[in-house]
Formats: sequence, structure tokens, C-alpha cells
Amino acid sequence: MNYITILTAALFLCSSDPGPEPMYTLEKLTSRINTKYDEINPVVSLDGETLYFTRVGHPSFDKTLKVNEADFSQTLSFNEYSQKLKEIYNQLGEVDCTDPVSSAFNQDIWIAASDKDLFDKVEHPSYPLNSALPNSVCAVTTDPSKIVIVNQFFKDGSMQKGFSFAQRGSDTWQFPEPLFIYDYHNIDAGVNLTLSKDNEVMILSLAKEDSRGMNDLYVSFRIHTTLWSAPEHMGSILNTSANEITPFISDDKQFIFFSSDRAGNNRGQDIYISERLDDSWTNWSTPEALPLPINSEADEAQPFLNRRSGYLYFTSTREGSSDIFRVKYFHPNPKKDRQRPLLVNIPPERTMTKMLTCLVVDATTGEAIDAEVSYGPLTTDEFTHSTVTGKKGLAINPENEKLFKFQVSREGYISKTQKLDLSSSNLKEDGIIRIAMDPIKVNTRISMDPIFFMRGNERILSGSYSELDRLASILRQHPKIQVNINGHTDNVGDQWALYELSENRAIAVKQYLVRSGIESYRIKTKGYGPSKPITDNSTEVMRARNRRVEVVITKI
Repeated sequence: MNYITILTAALFLCSSDPGPEPMYTLEKLTSRINTKYDEINPVVSLDGETLYFTRVGHPSFDKTLKVNEADFSQTLSFNEYSQKLKEIYNQLGEVDCTDPVSSAFNQDIWIAASDKDLFDKVEHPSYPLNSALPNSVCAVTTDPSKIVIVNQFFKDGSMQKGFSFAQRGSDTWQFPEPLFIYDYHNIDAGVNLTLSKDNEVMILSLAKEDSRGMNDLYVSFRIHTTLWSAPEHMGSILNTSANEITPFISDDKQFIFFSSDRAGNNRGQDIYISERLDDSWTNWSTPEALPLPINSEADEAQPFLNRRSGYLYFTSTREGSSDIFRVKYFHPNPKKDRQRPLLVNIPPERTMTKMLTCLVVDATTGEAIDAEVSYGPLTTDEFTHSTVTGKKGLAINPENEKLFKFQVSREGYISKTQKLDLSSSNLKEDGIIRIAMDPIKVNTRISMDPIFFMRGNERILSGSYSELDRLASILRQHPKIQVNINGHTDNVGDQWALYELSENRAIAVKQYLVRSGIESYRIKTKGYGPSKPITDNSTEVMRARNRRVEVVITKI
């Protein structure tokens, strides 16, 4: 069977060792969802009441095909339109497309809703969520009206590899907005992703230079609302010389489901599960194939576990075409040293009972300082106002809340707003929250999250706009401050070109700030190219740290 689930991806599905005797009762979703066509990529809303899925090769696909904003479905004859669509599908990777309707690139998003787990209300959205180009949902977000879809779309009708956010308005879907992943590239066609429940962690299936086989699993972390860090390989326990695809991460981020045709599986793809063994993202238990009747002699993939309902959704070709099934899921196999918990009963959050101490420190010296602090859980708009006193700090009771926000201020320092995951391994075991403030002094660097640019040029990615807006706000709050914007690169490429690129990126940041109302004379720029690395360039991770923009105070 050969069809794509995303962009130019061919999805290869099969199964492996069926495992223990059957302990589950499978349910094939109704004929409103499963048809003679291929139904793939089941994604369920957090409340369990909405199912997004993709239908492949269906004749009622949305035929909108825009080129330079003209819709060819309205301006071309049937034969001309079909020929144009064949050409586009051939460009995307299909070999000699003869019938665009039945093509694997003909994919539309469908939505099924129900308040009793029946999914009997099926909707087929129109443009701009669907079009004649490949359309598929990857993940849901913390915003019930926003989903992640495959590909990046532009209003002139063009499309490129990647992912987008699609948001539903009061009456219709809005035009998709790009989701940015720093240093994102994929040397093969197949790609997929899943988001953790809090949207902080992204797991991708990609083929890159460091992949062990075809697609491997990678992890990326959220930097801003629309921007995630460069994908990092998840190690050789999860990844093999085979094809690891369609990942799903459990709500507590401790279990990963994925499909693989690894060694020992003589038929193709099966669904596997593995448990994260520490706070890293490379140390996992040996993946175990899910038992009968979840895996079968056919092809199983695209697992999606909804904790609210307890259902594990997945696709299987056991009845010929690809259909969507579900099962009330728990993991029955105990470890030698302890019983593995039922996934449907995993507590929604790690319990926070320990009192924490908040310290505000000088970012340049690390010394504790007095400051005014407002803090509270992200789940409410409420703040508690207190004064932090030097090394004594401020005692905080998380009250089982995990995500907190802090606003700190002090005369002579740049005010700061910070969000923290109080259960994160980044929080020291001593239970101390340290919030660093930048002093307003000449030669002090203003702390900023990385500014990300389009690969190889000076175009700022929109995911960095919010950080530049924060910098503009700082400069407005302190109108006497003047700064240097210093651009830096790694050491890969022509040296003179790197100096020019770093200078152009610094200029691009200045231009953004000037457009935001900051006087031009307050900002100077300089490009240092690769001459001032903060770490060696031995790995891609190290090189990424050297590709940066720094803001240094020159006058107050």
C-alpha cells in the first residue's frame, strides 16, 4: 500500500510479533468515518469530543488550487484543471500521476464531533483549511480552536515543507499561520510530529544526516508561541536502522508510542511503546510492540491516546484499506521490579507539595538582590505581590500548581516577566527558583531568548517577533539607553559571506526596532561573523549557540 500522510511522505505500514494473548476489544469507527477510501492520521481533542482525520483520494476533495492568488478550479476547464493538478502532484513527488483524484497527494481534513464518543457528526471543511494540496492534522494545542497541520501555505497559492497552525474562528477556519522549528530540514519525504499536552515538547519523525536509518525520532522544545528549538536526536534505543514514524507522547511526557518496522518485525510497521527513564530525552526503556489485537498481520500506525476517554486511536490496513480503530487502552506487562501503571490512570500532573524559595539575582554577578515580585499560577489571572529580600528570598507554596508566572522589578534593573515549570528538572533540587535581572549599566548584555532567522539569510522568523517586541518595550521604558546590536554566526561557509550575513541580521533587528518606534540613533549595529564564538563548532548544537544576536548597553 502506498499513500502519503503529509507533504510528500509515503507511509509504510505493517505489523510485528503480536505479543501476549488478546486483552483488548477493538472498535472500528463507524462508516461515517471509515469508507472504502483510506482514512489516516486520527487526532483527538483534549476533551475527547472531536476527532480530526484525513481522507485520501476521495472525489469530494476541496478543489481550490490557487496560483498567484487566482483559483484555477474556477478559471480552468475540467481537463485543464486536471492536467495542472497532475503537474503539481508530480512536482511534489508522485511518479507519473495519471489520475489526480485517486492520487496519494489528494488529502483533505475531515472533522467528526460527538458528545457520547460516537463521532456521528462529520464535517468536511472547505478552503482555507482544505485545498487541492495535501492537507492533514498532526496535533491539537492547548487552545481548543487551534490545531497543527502539515505544510506551510501562502496566500499566493504556494506551499513549502513544514507545519502550520490553523485556527477556527466563529464561522470558519482562518488562513493557516506558519509554525517555526529552528534549523528544520528533512532529507527524505516522510515527516510527522506530535505535541505534548502542554505544547512545550514536540516529537518529530524525520530523516536527517544523523538518522540511523530512514526516519528517526527527534525532540524539540518550545521557545515562543510559534517557535520550537532545533530537533535533537532521541538516541539509539528508540531509533534503529529501520523506519520510526508517527510518534505520540503521553500527557505526562513519560511514555512514547510510535510505529516501526524494526528488526524482528518481518512484515512491516507495528505500534510500539517505550517509557522515559530519566529527565533526559535519550534514555528510554526497550520499545515493546503492542499486543493483539492492536497489532496484527496487517499494517498499524498513527497511535493517539486520549486520556479523557481512555481510548487509543490508530490506523490499520487489516480490512484492506486504511481504517481508524480504537481500544480502551492500558499497558498490561509488568516490569521485573514493579508494576507499570495504567496509562489511562496516570495523574495529570506531577504533585507539587514542596515549599520553594524565590531568589532574584543580578545577572552579571549572580548575587541575590532585593526586588519586588508578583507571581501566580498560569491557570489564573491572579498575582500575589511580595518583596524578595536578598539571600533570604521569598517562600512560595506551589499548591500543586505546576506552571507559574513571575514579574520582577527593581530600580536600576530591567524589569522581567518569566514563566517557569516548577516541576522541571531545570529547577534545582535545593528547591530554589532563581530569577536573573539585567542591571542597567554600560557594557551589560540584555538577556534575550534567541532571535531566529530564515536559514541562510537575514529574514527574521515571525516566531521571534514577540522577543523583539519585548526588547522594544524595554527601550521605550528606558529612553536614555543606547545599544549595540551585534550579529554572530557559526564557522560554516565563506568567511566574508558570514561577516556580511551577521551584519545584515543585526541591521534587520535594528530595522524592526525602528519600525516599533525606537529612535534610530539609539541603535548601532556590527557583524562579527564567526570571530567571537561562545562555544566550539564541533556539533550542530554547538554551532546553533554561536548563531546569535546580542544586545549590549552602550549608554544610559
